[in-house]
Amino acid sequence: MTENDEAGALLERLLAGPLDAIAAGDPLQAELETSAAMAIPRLTAEMDPAKADAFISGPLVNAVRQHRSAEGAALLRLLMSLGSPTVKRAASAALGDLTAAGRFPADWVNQVGKPVPVQAWRRYDVFGDDEAVAVSYRYGDAEHGVVVQIDLVSVPTVVTIAVADDTGKLREVVGTPEGEFGRAEEISLAQARGRIEPALDRSAATPADRMSRTTLAYLPITRSRVRRLPVEEQGAEPAYTAADRAAAVADFMASPQAADVVAADADAALFWAQVLTGYSSRIPGEPPAQVGPRKLAFILLAHVPDTFTLTPAQRDHLAAAVTAWARWSAAYRGLDEAAADYLTADLPGVLAQFDDVYDDLGAVSDRVYVADLVTPDVDVALLAEQADRRQFATPMATQRGDDALDKLDASDPASRRAIAAAEFAGCTPPSGRTAEELLAGVYRVVDELWQGEPLTTWTAAQRQLAQDRTRHDIIHSLAG
Repeated sequence: MTENDEAGALLERLLAGPLDAIAAGDPLQAELETSAAMAIPRLTAEMDPAKADAFISGPLVNAVRQHRSAEGAALLRLLMSLGSPTVKRAASAALGDLTAAGRFPADWVNQVGKPVPVQAWRRYDVFGDDEAVAVSYRYGDAEHGVVVQIDLVSVPTVVTIAVADDTGKLREVVGTPEGEFGRAEEISLAQARGRIEPALDRSAATPADRMSRTTLAYLPITRSRVRRLPVEEQGAEPAYTAADRAAAVADFMASPQAADVVAADADAALFWAQVLTGYSSRIPGEPPAQVGPRKLAFILLAHVPDTFTLTPAQRDHLAAAVTAWARWSAAYRGLDEAAADYLTADLPGVLAQFDDVYDDLGAVSDRVYVADLVTPDVDVALLAEQADRRQFATPMATQRGDDALDKLDASDPASRRAIAAAEFAGCTPPSGRTAEELLAGVYRVVDELWQGEPLTTWTAAQRQLAQDRTRHDIIHSLAG
């Protein structure tokens, strides 16, 4: 099959479901079919988000334009509701062509993308590892709901999405606590948006193979639904500061749970208290000491090995300090002894893995990106932003395409130049520039990105990232 044949077959699959639903005149079903169709390029053609977006705004929109029917006009209206800004612009222009030719969508299409939000609920665990947020909407007399499962262990991340037309059942499921440590509550529509939107925004960068087919298919309609929700007023959610984290650390150091480890090595106890408390409160609105079993494991087997260079004393007192802090954190949050036991039950197995993970060459390489920035009480959110900038400047080990390059220390300016040279030395320079001048520009850009000075370099790179340009092309353009 030729490339054109493959594209044609893909277009047929994209068009079939939405056009059938449009013919049936059901707004919700038409949205669901269109949302699912927009996921097909990523699912079956393994396109990344940028290429999938280009396929939808290009070949798909052109195919719908050529359909030249009322159903085609309706589908363009649906793409305008569910698509990215690029898709919206392309679909709007194509719809203008069809309406100029007398092809108008049916009147019911005017309802598309305008359901009325009704009610929201949240089901979560007391430890703060995950939550499900559900919102019901109304089209006329008919209600439907969207429920988003969110993982809170690292950064808020969408796990699954479901759409239900039985909102009574949805209320029952999401409004009922699950298990001994589960809780459920009704929340405001603005709170629902505040909890779903950050996780949804990150889903654009999540590889398709890390999401279920259903979740990927429901992303466009979920984004559309979240935009219908009110925005929380500034200050509506509690804000926790460095002072709040320091107060929690002081509480731990004076607690009976910490007594033995403080007596053995107060400095090591303080170090671990600051590290654990800082990570637990890194997300806005998340109080100090908010950890569950999975988050605690992530801190010890991902965050710490990738971030901190430990002293022998800090490693020696790791188990005692973390166990004491975990039990203190349960009491600090008002949880009972059963919850404390549950929180610490898996710690021995996690701690048994720590040395191997910490000493892994990948972790050793990762730590150099923040070695000069990190302190025990560092603002984890700010540190993550700085690490992202430096990892953009110089790819991490295993991402450099060469074993010898993977062994280079990215914190060393000469090593960063060697890594950059391997990537850009063969590039064609802009008109009027030599290869040597281009490479000198690349070195300058990489250094500015690493240091964060001037900040305008990173700001310019972020603008181009938002336009779906690749990292290589962005650095090339900034160096030119």
